[in-house]
Amino acid sequence: MISSNSLIQDLASDARELPFTWRKDLLASVVVFLVALPLCMGIAIASGAPPAAGLISGIIGGLVVGFLAGAPLQASGPAAGLSVIVWDLIQTHGFEALGWIILVAGAVQIVAGIAGAGQ
Repeated sequence: MISSNSLIQDLASDARELPFTWRKDLLASVVVFLVALPLCMGIAIASGAPPAAGLISGIIGGLVVGFLAGAPLQASGPAAGLSVIVWDLIQTHGFEALGWIILVAGAVQIVAGIAGAGQ
């Protein structure tokens, strides 16, 4: 588990390096964005959701992970293996319920992380 002091020190270090690395970081972000977009749309279509839902979830997911990344080499992005699970959720509960299901799943993950269940 990351301590709050360690997190603050990491954020301060990143802030000091930003003036020197922002151009490379921006270029890397654009490349990852261009690679992830078709994958997000493809997963949405395979899951039975509209392509726009894949675009929106990819953009929001990228922003959230970018702000909450815990390690410099942390890998994140669309997972094709989840498309079968999402397809079944959409078929069973409908596309309208998918957002609530994802929010509950996220809350469970946050509680598990706070409780130290991943240790």
